Order: sequence, then structure tokens, then C-alpha cells
Amino acid sequence: MQSLDLLIDGFAATLTFKIMLIMSAAITGGIVIGTLPGLTSVMAISLMLPIAYSLDPTTGLAMLGAIYSAAIYGGANSAILLNTPGTPSSLATTFDGYPMTQQGRADEALYASLIASVIGGLIGTVVLIVSFEPLARFSLAFGPPEYFWLAMLGLLTIAAMSSGSLIKGILSGSIGLLLATVGLDPSVGLPRFTFGFPSLIEGIGMVPALLGIFSFSQALKLLEDQASYIVDYKPKRQVIRRLVPMFIQKWWLVLRSSLIGTGVGILPGAGGVIASLIAYNEARRWDREPHRYGKGAIEGLIASESANNGQVSGSLVPMMGLGIPGSANAAVILGALLAFGIQPGIGLLRQSGDVAFAFMASLIVANLLMLVIGAIMIRGTVKVLLVPSAYIGPTIIVFCCIGAYSASYDVYSIAVMAGTGTLAYFCSKAGLPLGPMGLGLVLGPVAEQGLGLSLMMARATDSILDVLVFRPISLVLIGFCVLAIASSVFLQRKEQDLLKRASGMTGD
Repeated sequence: MQSLDLLIDGFAATLTFKIMLIMSAAITGGIVIGTLPGLTSVMAISLMLPIAYSLDPTTGLAMLGAIYSAAIYGGANSAILLNTPGTPSSLATTFDGYPMTQQGRADEALYASLIASVIGGLIGTVVLIVSFEPLARFSLAFGPPEYFWLAMLGLLTIAAMSSGSLIKGILSGSIGLLLATVGLDPSVGLPRFTFGFPSLIEGIGMVPALLGIFSFSQALKLLEDQASYIVDYKPKRQVIRRLVPMFIQKWWLVLRSSLIGTGVGILPGAGGVIASLIAYNEARRWDREPHRYGKGAIEGLIASESANNGQVSGSLVPMMGLGIPGSANAAVILGALLAFGIQPGIGLLRQSGDVAFAFMASLIVANLLMLVIGAIMIRGTVKVLLVPSAYIGPTIIVFCCIGAYSASYDVYSIAVMAGTGTLAYFCSKAGLPLGPMGLGLVLGPVAEQGLGLSLMMARATDSILDVLVFRPISLVLIGFCVLAIASSVFLQRKEQDLLKRASGMTGD
């Protein structure tokens, strides 16, 4: 009852003209920053910190939470319209979002991503409010072995992104893993694959590399294409009215993806990329027509966006319950809490319960505001399709350079972005999918660090099986990995059978 009273007071504190106005401005700015390739949600929150410090804790945290949610959603816009994820969390959104745009379904994809993001954010926030203390304690049970198997489970989604040729998908993923090994070895601290270049000791930065793989390479494609526009876009009416019944029909897909995103977000360091990829893979695994994924299946887009926005609130669970940030964004918000003199942890409710519940209430309000503001902004966002490709390509390259440089304020990051982008461009020309490459780059360090630390733990116990395998959570994750492999083989065979039947019907 005390928690319910605090939540009601939190809504009362949030639903004021001042806070609503600030949150609306933050949501608008967050969507814009998220949409622009290279300008990440971490950057958006960091830029707002000086302003947040000048406000009272309730208002400042409400503003940061709003811009966090909006920036994660905003990444879907460029992922759908330009095949360029505005934020890394929107990686899986490109798989079906851009094909929908090419099919003349840009409006449908944009509004579906907005609705899915809002629902995912709301479900994640409800989980945060109801059970952040016990879930925060559970997240402490994850050690290096569990993170290794979680990364392996994520890497197995390469099969889901390799429709048509698993070999090409594995090759692309291997290139991403290889890029992730450049730099200092995390176990022994010695440089590897630097070829005598001191700059490479820093390694291949994730943000510049992802910008190169998914943004710079796409800009090169646009410059190569002689078409005047990206697609021949014609606006459609009553899109939301047609989408609402579909979302009601797909309620289990939305709920499952949102819970996956929230669960993955609770794990410190897992992030929205892993959340959206796992949700996408599960959606494809249980779909009756998995061959549609990667070719404009709206279910894949819904799964990705529900998960990455559910991850937003999930990443705040260990931060608020234990003082352990679940993501880089949560780490910035943790800094804001400490600056306000609020100590996160199990005793947060006893010491600053009013501020904590006002912050959680503001996340619900922010998602509802985002539904309205996002729907209004889509009308202007979608007009990017009417800009000639000759202007879009150079613009993307400029933003890629800005985003890469801002990642470390070093020209080396721009070189990494251009190098990986050029490599990705030639790989795509050879028919290699870029999704597995980005996946290998993101999950490679997580898997390597988890394995390295697990091996060190095994030396102390003289049993690698006890450390790496025979741990309760590890056994569960290994079971999911086996299930993922088995289902991938089944789905490949099912897809081949469906294609044979389709070709046979065509032949008749």
C-alpha cells in the first residue's frame, strides 16, 4: 500500500505543466537525435546533464528518462527509411523495416514501430515498478560464465539473419568477430592484429564501426544508385486504424518481445542490441511462415522495437535497486542521481521513495507523450524519402563523421568508420548480409571477456565444467542455445520445403 501511495504521488508530481512541457521538449529532441545516424542516446542524455543539474531531482530525472526513451525509439526512423539504424538498438529493425519501405509500406512500418515502442516501454516500466528490487537481486547471479552463454545465444541469431545462405551469414559474422579482436587482448594485455600501427592498439571502436557497417556503406550504395529518390513514396491514410486490430491479434508477440527486452535490459551491460536480436529471433522461430522475415515481415519489426524499448526500463532495474547500471545510458542517469545526492540501492525506497516513484511514473507519462509527439513527427520524418538520393548520401556521410568523431574526439574514429564502411560495402556487393557482421562485432567482446574470466575462475577450482557448464543459469542458457540450433535447422528445412512447393505451384 505504501508503494501504491508513493506511485500516485509520483504521478501527481509529474503531471504538472512545467514537467510536461520539459518532457515534451526532451521527447522531441530525443526522437531527432535518435533518428540522425551517429548521434546516440548516450550522447543525448549526456548533453542534457548540465540542464538536468539545474533543475530539481524530479524534473531533471523526468527529462533524462524521456529523452532516453525517445532516442531509442527515434533510431527506428532512419532504420526503416534509410536502412541505417539511428542507434545500435535499432539494428534488427532494419531487417524488415527497410524492405517494407521498398515495398511502399513506409507509413505502416513507421507507425508500427512507434506503437510497438510505446507498448514495450510501458510494459518494461510496469515490470520496473512492480519488481525492481527482487529482479535487481537476481541480476547479481550473472557472472562471467552466464554472460558468455548469453552472448553465444545472441550469436546464434546469425542463423535468423541469414535467410537464403547460412554460409554467407556465418562468414559475415566471422568478419565481425575478427574485427572485435583487434587491439589489446583483455586477458593478457598484449596487442594483437595491430600490424605495427599504434592506433590499432585502441581496437575497433563499436560506435564508429557500427556507423561504418550500417550507415557509411548504405551512403555509398545511395551514391552508386542513379535513382532520383530512395523509393517512390505515396502517403496512405488511416494507417493507425488498420494497425490497431493487428496489434490486438499479435498481443502475445508484443508481450513476449517486451518481456524479453526487459529481462535482457536487467542484465548489466547486455544492452538493447542483444535484446532486440533475441526477440527478433524468437519471433521468427515461432512464426508459421519464417521465410517472410528479412523480406518485410511486420512481425519482425514489432519484435525488435518492443524489445529495445522494453530494455530501457529494464536497464534501470539494477541501477535503481543495486547502483549497478544496466547500460551506458543508465550509467549517465546514475551519475545524475548521485549528483542530486540520491544513493541508489536496496534502501532507495526508504531514503528517496518519492523521487524514485516520481521517476518511474514519469517513464509511463513519457511513453504516452511519445505516442502523440511521435505520430505528429512521422508526417515530417517520412518526407526524407522525397529528398533526392544525391543529397541523402553525402548527408549521411557527414553525420557518420560527426558521430564517429564524437565517440572519442579522435580522427582515428573517423578512419575506423570509413574503413569498416568500405569493407561492409564490398561485402554487401559480394552478397554477404551485414546484420551478422554487426552482431559479431557487438557480441564478440562480451563472449571473449566472459570466456576469459571463466577460464581464470576454472584455474582456481580445477574444473572448467563446474564453472562454465554446471551452474543453474548457465544450464538454462545452454538449453536455449541447443533449442536455438535445433529450431534454426528446422526452420531452414521448413523454408526450403515452402520454397519448393511455391516453385512447384509456379511451374504448374
